[in-house]
Amino acid sequence: MMKNAKFVFAAAAVSLLAACATPPIDMADAKVDPRQGEQVNNVCFAQQIRNWRELDNRSVIVEVNRRDEYKLELIGTCNPRDAFLNIGLVSRGGGSCLSSGDRLVTDARYNDGSCSIQRIFKWNKDAAKTEIGATAG
Repeated sequence: MMKNAKFVFAAAAVSLLAACATPPIDMADAKVDPRQGEQVNNVCFAQQIRNWRELDNRSVIVEVNRRDEYKLELIGTCNPRDAFLNIGLVSRGGGSCLSSGDRLVTDARYNDGSCSIQRIFKWNKDAAKTEIGATAG
């Protein structure tokens, strides 16, 4: 009986110590770019994407309609830095809307240059200027 009590006490002590350990850093808690807005299900455009630019090696910013911008977060083998002049956006629905799972294709020479859109966020390029102005004042 006494051995069981010692075992239960030891197990409780280990559990208590584990609870006090520093939790791993959660990516959701990582600092988000102030220009990144809310996540959206899709982005639709009248005729075509007006413009695009690389944000980093896993995302691009696309300009649609009347200068609305969206961040396309990518997953797969493509690297936007491999796109020399053009990118292609391939909608699974065949329409003029993009959503998660649709593809982005670059004109890369060294790999298949294809990846999928993982998430889409509204993008406000002026938000960084607003934040810098607020901290300078």
